[in-house]
Formats: sequence, structure tokens, C-alpha cells
Amino acid sequence: MSAIIGLLACAVASLFFGTMFVPVRKYASGDGLFVQWVMSSAILVVGIIVNMFVGFPAFQPLAMIGGVCWAIGNVTAVPIISTIGLGLGILIWGTTNCLVGWACGRFGLFGINASEPRSPVINYFGLVLVIIGGFLFSQVRSTVSQVDEGDHNEEGRSSVPEEERLDEEDAGLVRNYEATNTTINRSTKRAFGIGLSLFAGVFYGVTFVPVVYIQDHHDKFPSAPESAIAFALSHYCGIYLTSTAFFFIYLVYTQNRPFINPKIALPSLITGLFWAIAQLSW
Repeated sequence: MSAIIGLLACAVASLFFGTMFVPVRKYASGDGLFVQWVMSSAILVVGIIVNMFVGFPAFQPLAMIGGVCWAIGNVTAVPIISTIGLGLGILIWGTTNCLVGWACGRFGLFGINASEPRSPVINYFGLVLVIIGGFLFSQVRSTVSQVDEGDHNEEGRSSVPEEERLDEEDAGLVRNYEATNTTINRSTKRAFGIGLSLFAGVFYGVTFVPVVYIQDHHDKFPSAPESAIAFALSHYCGIYLTSTAFFFIYLVYTQNRPFINPKIALPSLITGLFWAIAQLSW
């Protein structure tokens, strides 16, 4: 029965992790800091509700570090989607996330207990497949069948080479991002997007490490709950505080003239809810 519940939870997590950015991808979002802040607000609300349902467990400040890591990784999401597309971005940072998470658990990095697999051969074989898959997907070049009217010449044909166009569904993000990055050539943008995806994947991969560390060192954290879901509020507070700090710095940098698209507020809330549900399932 527990195996069935675990598989169902994996299915829910995969569904919501894989679709979390779909609500916002059609809207211009600037540099994404407003989107992330709204997302983090929705995430915090979910954390508060979950905390009530699990009986108000003791707050664990160390678990906030995992949220900080996630927020740092997620702040790169909009530039990634704008340079290499949503699908490829998720595949690359997901692959990196998987590799970093595997290394932490397998070798006991950052002070957590190492987890010895029952079959090292199968374990390493799976790792090789992940690496191969990540490399192959990094070679994918997104194209679309249509572009904005502004990209057509007077004869009605597109003036933009098809290989330079990202997914039409990402048009809102791409259009706004490229408006401030017109001097960067395509190959540089692609390398930049892949590099950011790798960076994000590393931070996503260690987001659970603080919680696992607490669970592995109960003698140091006697008040810590045993259930991982009880750490949700602590984890989500780290996300909210870090996102708020990013947004505050952004406001100062822009002299209180941030890019805020009112149409993206609700989609950003939905994206935050999707992520919070996926994280709880995971």
C-alpha cells in the first residue's frame, strides 16, 4: 500500500512540477522577480495551511536554507525560458537537479547520511542514462510555425530564421526579455540559458538537504518532527523571505519603477500553488 501511495505522490509531483510554468508562459513578465514574489506568496499560504493540518510543529530555521536555495535557483527561470524555452530549460535543470540530489544522497554530502543502493550496478546505470538523456536534450532547438506580426517583412514572409525562434507559447516571456537583450547573438543566448539551467539545477538539487540533515541528526534537533511534510512551513518561509529580499533589491535598483504586468498576477499565484503541491507530494 505504501508503494502505491508513493507512486501516486510521484505522479502528482511530476504533473505539477512539469506544468507549473504553463500558466505564466504566455505573458510578458519582465525579469521575473515580480512573478517569483507572487509565487512565493502563494507557496507561503500553502505552507501555513499545511502547518495547521500537521499540528503546528516546531519551526526549524535550518530548513529555511533549503527554501533559500530553491529561491536562488528559481530566480533564473524567466531568463532560462526566454533564451532556450520552457521544455529544454526544465529538462536541463531537472537533469542537473537529479544528479546533484543523487550525489548528495549516495555519498552523504553536506553531512547527511549516505544511502547505499541495493544494486550499485543498476544505480550507476540509471545515472548514466540520466546524463545521456540530459546531453541529448541539450541539443534540441525549439522552433515555431508562427511569429509576431512585427517579425514579418513587407512580402508577408518571416524575417526571422526559423531556427532562431522559440516555442510560440513562450512568446510573452521571450518578447519582453529580448527587448532588453537585442545585442546578444543567438549562440551566446543559448549558452547563457544552458549555463543558467545548470546553475538552477544545482540549487534545486540541494533544496532538501537541510531537512534530511535535521532528520539524520535527531540528537542535535530533538524538537524536530519526524514527518518531512511537517517542515513545509519552515522551508516555504525561506522561499518567501528570499524572494522578498530579491524583490526589494529589484525595487531599489529600478528606483521603484518595476516591471509589473497585472495580467500575470493570477497566473503567478497558480504557478506557486502548483509548485507547493508538487513539493509536498515529493
